[in-house]
Amino acid sequence: MSRYTAKNDQQSPISFQISSNGVTDTGHVRTKNEDSILVNADENVWIVADGMGGHHAGDFASQTITNNLSLFKQHASLDDSILLLEENILNSNSIIRKKSFKLGRNATIGSTVVCVYIWNNLLFTFWAGDSRLYRFRDSKLERLTEDHSYVEELVKMGKIEAKDAENHPAANVVLKAVGIDDQLCMDFEYFEMQAGDIYIICSDGLYKDLDESKISPILSSHPDDMTELSESLLSSSLDAGGTDNTSIITMKISQKENDV
Repeated sequence: MSRYTAKNDQQSPISFQISSNGVTDTGHVRTKNEDSILVNADENVWIVADGMGGHHAGDFASQTITNNLSLFKQHASLDDSILLLEENILNSNSIIRKKSFKLGRNATIGSTVVCVYIWNNLLFTFWAGDSRLYRFRDSKLERLTEDHSYVEELVKMGKIEAKDAENHPAANVVLKAVGIDDQLCMDFEYFEMQAGDIYIICSDGLYKDLDESKISPILSSHPDDMTELSESLLSSSLDAGGTDNTSIITMKISQKENDV
């Protein structure tokens, strides 16, 4: 887990202008949307949570995470803000575990999560599971998170090719998620932002049906309007199959007008 300590805790939390939009859809196959998203630009927090498909009350799990994080208020200290975000997700883990116990010993409830927090010129992210964070910079799409999944481990071991991972029979097997264990250990990383960056937070419904090679042209076609971009990505994913719940948050990083 990477750690970052602010050099000046009283610096402005945002040094760029951020425009964002979030969309979520049940898709063409599922009968219930177990995804949940949070776009809280006032507190510089954006979240996608994907309730474990096929398990009991996956929608409860994902909504527990976003409901908890919707109460987050950032502190003047970066370290305090990061710790509070982490505590909120760990608290969500405890709530989901208690719900699981009430449903019985065979009930499994869980949710992936990608949480993004922006401070000054830095983007911080926590994640668990196979929901993803992408960055589109200089016409290149790059995945910034590593899936906690069985097929990701097979790819790292050289057992299968990355291009074959989504079609593998065990593609849905997630090794880490909020609510499936008493002790949750998330990955944590931070990245320096640049004006012109576009970030995508998404559940696996997006990249399962829409290959990454087809995502970049859509980003290039909608580089400024994040509402148009998120809706275009969603409609393209649905047109490509819509085999799962799909959630997408798009974020554009721009120079502040008074800095131009």
